Amino acid sequence: MAILTVKNRRPDVFIGMFDGQTYEVKETLAVPDYVAHHLKRQSIVRDNPVNPGMNEYRLGIVELGDPVTPLGDLPPESLDRSDMDEFRKVVIKPSGIRSTIPAPKGAVAQSIRTTD
Repeated sequence: MAILTVKNRRPDVFIGMFDGQTYEVKETLAVPDYVAHHLKRQSIVRDNPVNPGMNEYRLGIVELGDPVTPLGDLPPESLDRSDMDEFRKVVIKPSGIRSTIPAPKGAVAQSIRTTD
């Protein structure tokens, strides 16, 4: 187990959690290697699904040579959440139509075979 230094690339405090314990990274924080890797994965800023090596993280591990240059403004969120408030107004009404036949209570599952 090695001790690694995690560096915050933003001016505001990063709060992460590992195994129920909260870690606050103001500028730098020395933690065990498994905690450092976990906190870095929690701090993802930009995900690149095509090339996973091109992800951008808010935290960098100094000993591994991760980028530790300060980040500018965080990118805007790609998901438009402006219509999310409308979901509270949705009322679910049961139609009374059953889509499947319920299994009898207490019955053991049986395989169904059909022959031609």
